[in-house]
Amino acid sequence: AVQRGAARQTPGATMATHSSAEPINGSMFPIKMEASHDISFDRDKSLMRTQLQAGFGEEAREGSTVTVRFSVYSPGDPDELTVFDSDSTHRDGIRFIVGQTLHAEALDRAVVGTAPGSVVEVICVDDAQAQDGVLHIQPPKLSEAAKEKIRKMQMNEFAKREPSIIEEQNIKFKQEVREWQPPVSLTRWRVRLDSATEGVIPVLLKWPQDRLAWATTQKEFAQTLLQAGQVARACRRYKKSMLDLEIPTDWTPEELLIQRNRLRLALHLNICHCALKIEHFDEAIWHASRALLMDKSNVKALFRRGSAQLLKPNNPNGLEEAIADLSRASQLDPSNKEIGRMLIKARMAQKDHDKQQAALCSRMLAAAAK
Repeated sequence: AVQRGAARQTPGATMATHSSAEPINGSMFPIKMEASHDISFDRDKSLMRTQLQAGFGEEAREGSTVTVRFSVYSPGDPDELTVFDSDSTHRDGIRFIVGQTLHAEALDRAVVGTAPGSVVEVICVDDAQAQDGVLHIQPPKLSEAAKEKIRKMQMNEFAKREPSIIEEQNIKFKQEVREWQPPVSLTRWRVRLDSATEGVIPVLLKWPQDRLAWATTQKEFAQTLLQAGQVARACRRYKKSMLDLEIPTDWTPEELLIQRNRLRLALHLNICHCALKIEHFDEAIWHASRALLMDKSNVKALFRRGSAQLLKPNNPNGLEEAIADLSRASQLDPSNKEIGRMLIKARMAQKDHDKQQAALCSRMLAAAAK
């Protein structure tokens, strides 16, 4: 069980260990392997993990300090390319805190739920999640020949799928097949977990003070990711903080409930900020709206929702809402030049749209009069 205040393991904590003497490099197609499963935060199959060897002892979780050894490969022509091998640069392995590391997200998520001695393979098709600025890992772009090979393999997998008795699922699947494109990069991560300290199971954090502290830690690290330019990853970490905060808890006394609501408001605003940067406009609008339910005069929420409505493509009906939000934000903070510039942009866009609509009506009327 997770003890109160155990959000982060102390450096002297007992570690489950496993010998790191054995080599970890192996075939791209191992003979024995468990079923591949999705370990990506968004469950979009960008990170698919297969356990090749089971371990024993304390499982790595969020907040665990772990030591790993790993290799990274990419498809070549005809053989695989070795992108990185930790044994050549870090003979004693690489150590980091799960969920609080600037190492590649593919590596961070690879070890969650595994025990020391485990060996896993992760196929990563998201270029950003395979980048590691600490170790200078940059996944190579796939060649056209490699993309074609992957396309054929994927289409063969699609062809094996049996039709569903639910027609909606068949329609959704056909759309997935039509829209599927080969990734920009593809990397294979072969990771051995050598040691892990006790981590955190958020659902077992019963004390509200502990839940606040843990969610705040997640939020603070998301800010670190954002400052490092990892916007999409920061957005996912803010969401993780929100999810951990929303686990049912007895928020008494009232002061703790107030702190929880302040943190929740900040998370909605931060997620909205990240969503705007990565152009997930619907998500930005949703989180800004949730923030405004908590604080109807929040300038940041009004500005970000108005900006998302304005910047969302093919959204002429959102122009009126954008102007309303930005006008309200400008009234509340008249000295904010950024709000003023966005409001001018929204009004100009509305004028252009009105002119286009007037011209369209004129043409329709002219055509009807003939």
